[in-house]
Amino acid sequence: MKKILFLFMILMVSCSLVQAQKIIGHIDIAVVIGSRPPIPAEINLMRVEEQKHPNIAKTMHDIEDAMKHLHEAPDDFGGHKAQAEADLKQAWVSLRKALYFRIYEDRHR
Repeated sequence: MKKILFLFMILMVSCSLVQAQKIIGHIDIAVVIGSRPPIPAEINLMRVEEQKHPNIAKTMHDIEDAMKHLHEAPDDFGGHKAQAEADLKQAWVSLRKALYFRIYEDRHR
């Protein structure tokens, strides 16, 4: 009985490790599109990609800054402000998809 329990525990630990390895090397699409904050393992993967592609990372930060300033603008500019905000958000998501494509796509192969 002890042997069976011991083998069962080894099996459970092995399954847990396999599942953890799947998660650590990838990023979830919810993080890519910005609908959920990244967990620490995803943050590390994102930093690596940002270091490899600093121009895209800088552009994303510039767009974030532009979205903040536009949102704080006191007028709606005849409805064009909302459209500009939506366009900036779409550009930001597109850049994130481009930057994090490899670490997202690897999970789905």
